[in-house]
Amino acid sequence: MAGTEYPPIPRSTTVTYALRVHATTTAAACIVLLLVYCSSATALKPISRPLISRPSSARRGRVSLRTVLPPAVQFLATRRAERTSAEKLLAPAERAEAATVGGTSGADSLSTALGLSGAASAASLPQTAAANTAALTAIFTAAQLPIPANKPNACAWPGVTCAANGAVVKLYLTSSVSRLLLPPTPRLCNRTARELGGKFPATLSASIGQLTDLVRLQLPNLWLAGSVPRSLSRLTKLRLLNLKVNCFAGPLPVAFFRMPNLYSLSASRNFFSGGIPQPPAAYVAIFSLSYLDLRRNFLSGPIPPALLEMDLVDLALDQNRLSGDLSGQQIKASFIGLSRNRLSGNLNKIQFSEWVIFIDFSENLFSGTFPQILCRNLAYLLGVNFSRNRLTGAVPANCFKPANGVLAFSLSRNNFSGSLQPFSSLPKGILDVDLAFNKFAGRIPQGLTTLPQLEYLNLRSNYLTGPIPPFCQGQQALLYLNLAFNALSGPPTPLSSPSCAPSLNTLYLSSNQLSGSIPATISSFKSLQWLLLDKNALTGAIPAGVSGMQQLWGLGVSYNRLSGPIPAAWPRTIGQVLLAGNRLSGAVPAALSKLKRASFKPGNPNLCGTPLPACK
Repeated sequence: MAGTEYPPIPRSTTVTYALRVHATTTAAACIVLLLVYCSSATALKPISRPLISRPSSARRGRVSLRTVLPPAVQFLATRRAERTSAEKLLAPAERAEAATVGGTSGADSLSTALGLSGAASAASLPQTAAANTAALTAIFTAAQLPIPANKPNACAWPGVTCAANGAVVKLYLTSSVSRLLLPPTPRLCNRTARELGGKFPATLSASIGQLTDLVRLQLPNLWLAGSVPRSLSRLTKLRLLNLKVNCFAGPLPVAFFRMPNLYSLSASRNFFSGGIPQPPAAYVAIFSLSYLDLRRNFLSGPIPPALLEMDLVDLALDQNRLSGDLSGQQIKASFIGLSRNRLSGNLNKIQFSEWVIFIDFSENLFSGTFPQILCRNLAYLLGVNFSRNRLTGAVPANCFKPANGVLAFSLSRNNFSGSLQPFSSLPKGILDVDLAFNKFAGRIPQGLTTLPQLEYLNLRSNYLTGPIPPFCQGQQALLYLNLAFNALSGPPTPLSSPSCAPSLNTLYLSSNQLSGSIPATISSFKSLQWLLLDKNALTGAIPAGVSGMQQLWGLGVSYNRLSGPIPAAWPRTIGQVLLAGNRLSGAVPAALSKLKRASFKPGNPNLCGTPLPACK
């Protein structure tokens, strides 16, 4: 049931959605940032919408998801509290943020927390001010960052934090805004000295290995090219390493997996290639690692089983070239991101931990029947994305349990079949359901129309038949409803439901067998931005109430049997109107005179006026 993709919405007010947010701070922040809105904007971008993504609910006065997450937050907080003594040692250091970037305020407490003062600092390798300055000068120069001319003490440089004994414990360097606007690409990363005005591409100096007391090293968005220096392995005290959005290339450094105290590693959006290093015995003992983010690289080959079996909070390997069969493999991470790879195996033979919270296996080669993990009462599972795989079969009866805590799932673009009836028993707290591009048949069950918290429902491109049931019966939150490219019949029921009007933002009913007229109650849908009714058998006139749809940007009613004049008044927000293939007549109103001719033709032989030929 393939069809033409709907045009994107060219609006600058759309919110930024996140499928998953890889937090490297606290476990609670990881959950909240994943599910709570990324922007206060109120507009919704419905095209290619990621899973678990919603516009701000502040304008509706609804309670945020913070109120439904305490069990997961408490659980991850408990896990974090049970980490190693090294992590417990780091906790007071994290609270000592008075040792701010660019200065030494609060350095005494930071030094004490890290064990760098007194006898402890004497036992470690001493770092003199001159040695620090020399190392940092080399690092700043290689990274093409300005060196402050009026600050001889390197501890006062921007991004540098020192302890009381002068040891550099934190280094946070990032690029200017101009670099941030352009993400690294092969062409930009392979710049020559000539293209850079005689300068060589920015690199990470081997002098980084001289700062052996570093606890936090953050170098994001610097476009650092070449390879990661081997001297990085000397930073045995490192707890947080952030190298994301750079131009590093070559094999993934083994040093990443041999830092005994590393808690968070982020090297996403680089050009690392080859396989993930097979961990030596020492690697398995790195029990402090909790966050691993290697997304958007060029890594290939299998994922080492020892890595999958690590007790991680977040494992993010999305958008690489990883392959291999994961059948029978145990994955212990709580947040699992393996999307857009070449992984395979029977999905139901993969073992997930009881504390799994989010799984993204989309755009891979996984096979098997309906994922049984959705039928289990896992206490902390909030969302799954298994879209664009090779899953088949029908949904088991009585799969979903009322106590199931899943908030969102996407099973789109697979080969599921059978009835949608089992989805009638979805948990009442469900937010997002995406079943598009499958082979589901039969009628839409009434149970899908009464879920009180449902905000996003996509049933596009299936084999659904019968009339559209009355949505928004007890649903006060529905924002997005896509029933296009099916064989539904009868009137466009959702437009006759006043209870849908306050919340509904996007309604797609294209390419069905709908009949009847467009209801005059359309004027009450003041939040609707996209309404597509094209390629049906609708009759009558376009209601004049369209002028009352205050946020309408796109209206598609082409290839129906509509007749009569086009309403003269339209909302100021209107940007795209598709009227071709009807029997409309009269003059094109001034509000639509800037549209292209293709918005009205073919069809409508009795229409005239700009952009069509002048009326006689």
